[in-house]
Amino acid sequence: MYTNPSDSTKEVPMCQDYKNYMFVSLAIGQSITGFIVVVNLILKTLTISLITWIGYDTHSEMITKITNGVFIAQFFNTGLVLLLVEANFTETFTFASGIFEGQFSDYSESWYQKVGYTLTQTMIINAGMPVATQVIGDVMKWFFQRMD
Repeated sequence: MYTNPSDSTKEVPMCQDYKNYMFVSLAIGQSITGFIVVVNLILKTLTISLITWIGYDTHSEMITKITNGVFIAQFFNTGLVLLLVEANFTETFTFASGIFEGQFSDYSESWYQKVGYTLTQTMIINAGMPVATQVIGDVMKWFFQRMD
């Protein structure tokens, strides 16, 4: 126990501040992952809608364009944007020093803890999303058939 500096009459557990900051950092990391997954779903839906609206001569050509478009959009959103936000190019590229002033100029233990973890978690969720979407669709179809 220690005395809180802002209120000297109140004693607070010593690790309470640490626990609070740990919870906040965990919440921020999870919200970043969730945001990336939601943006990927929006990009996927938008890409499919636009390519379907454009139309192609054959169905296989349209599916190929959809697959390539969704891959490129999700690749840039998941991989490159997350890496560039935390990148620090002040020592490497002087022309980009004003734009990319992130925390990490190279890979380090803290980079893996912050960026690597979020990137890996997002990729795992994105890998499972097609299966989860298919299962949810099949369960809803089965449920509505039973209700009918």
